[in-house]
Amino acid sequence: MVGRAVALHLVKMWHTFGSYIASHFYALKMRPVSGFDPAGFMFMLAFGCLVVGLLLAVFDKRSQRRLSTYIDDKRLNRITTVGRYVASTAIDHSARQGFIAEMLSFNYLSRLSFSIFVFGIASYFNALAAVIAGWRTPNVVILTMSKEDSGEKTLPDLGHDLFKFVMTMLYGDTDYIDWFDLPDEFIAFVGSIIAILFIVHPRRLLILRRFTMIYAWINFLRAFCVAVTSLPDASPMCISQFDTHKGRYKSLPIFPKAFHRAFKVLIRPSHHITCGDMIFSGHTVFLVLCALMVTTYCAKAELNTPFTRAYPWVLTLVKTATVIGSTLGAFAIIGTRLHYTLDVLIAIYVTIQTWYTYHWLVEDNKWGIRVITWLEHDQGVVTIDHNAYRMARRSGSFNSLKQE
Repeated sequence: MVGRAVALHLVKMWHTFGSYIASHFYALKMRPVSGFDPAGFMFMLAFGCLVVGLLLAVFDKRSQRRLSTYIDDKRLNRITTVGRYVASTAIDHSARQGFIAEMLSFNYLSRLSFSIFVFGIASYFNALAAVIAGWRTPNVVILTMSKEDSGEKTLPDLGHDLFKFVMTMLYGDTDYIDWFDLPDEFIAFVGSIIAILFIVHPRRLLILRRFTMIYAWINFLRAFCVAVTSLPDASPMCISQFDTHKGRYKSLPIFPKAFHRAFKVLIRPSHHITCGDMIFSGHTVFLVLCALMVTTYCAKAELNTPFTRAYPWVLTLVKTATVIGSTLGAFAIIGTRLHYTLDVLIAIYVTIQTWYTYHWLVEDNKWGIRVITWLEHDQGVVTIDHNAYRMARRSGSFNSLKQE
């Protein structure tokens, strides 16, 4: 009897859990378009890392100063050799565990702050361009060759046609994936991996500096593309605004309300949906950037630490999961009609090209671009970035590493 009661209780719990999951996914399907802004998420993450790193650096520097004072105290002149060794080892251990303390230098902190500041400005202009596009996006009618209304409101798109064919074959009369929040699920998955990587990677601040600078340049380019040309939106939810009260704002003046709305879109995108920002896909940019970052900085040459030497399969698992998540996310963007296929393809090309161009300039800045030279080629910054990785390897003492 007891076993039966336990079994019934477990079945009831499973039914409750299943109902919760089903209601959760149903609620996500009912959300219009996308409730997630990758640029805003990345800016908040970068700013948070900067603040936390600064606080940790201050705390670690104070701890090392106290240990040094303890050793140099006149009352400890008779300290034994063993005692001095233990104290110096404690300082050495603190330096290795909290190597971020070196980031407190003006040379490093100014460059990291600059990259995050530029990224924040670029993200705001990107949001502003998206808001302006929402006002300007046209309501089009696609005619047939006989000049009759075809019923289509979007531009012809091969990717949409393929998804329409597949969805019709699988589910009947369905033109697209109506789970509009699906791209956000993949972005959240990939973004979680990136957030963890920022925490555990020994070169976290180098990666953060480069990631934000590359993302900033792409956001400036996207803001320009979105602002200069407004295309019919691909999303059915945005198209429906022309026939409901939700599109009433389109008849109002754009400025100055657009400036405030852009800030709200950047901070709380789930409460402020943008339409018309087609070319090119900002969601795809984030997915591709994450995949490139993982494949570049999760290599054995970049993470040759005791943990990765003991568990080398972890690097492969992280890279595979990120690439698969990014790929499925790009397909979901097309399948939900968040963007045209062209938007996704252009985003992939622009992101890959910008990523490798920046890293090529880091290796060989033969054109002497001052911003790259200031950010990446300053001797103090290079030394700190290099020491961060060498300290994380935990091979030998801190002093011996500095002498290598």
